[in-house]
Amino acid sequence: MMMEPEILHVPELAKMLNRTECAIRSAIRDGANWLPPGFKQGVRHCWRTESVRRFLREYESGEHKAPKVGRKRREPPKLRGVA
Repeated sequence: MMMEPEILHVPELAKMLNRTECAIRSAIRDGANWLPPGFKQGVRHCWRTESVRRFLREYESGEHKAPKVGRKRREPPKLRGVA
C-alpha cells in the first residue's frame, strides 16, 4: 500500500491538477489565482496535500472566482413610437 506524500512539489502538483510542470512553474511566476497557496523549502516550491485538496474543494464551490470588472450593464433603450 502506497502512502500519499504530505508535501507536494511541482511534479506531484502538476499530476494532481492535470497540468504540465511548465504550466505550474509559469503560474508560480505569474501569481495565477488557480494555483493553491504554497510555501518554499529552500529553493523548492511546496504545497501540503491537505491544503491543495481544501483549495480545490473551495475552487469547485466558486469561492475563488475573480470579481467581474467594469460597470454593470443597463437595460438597452426602447424604441418608442415605431409602429
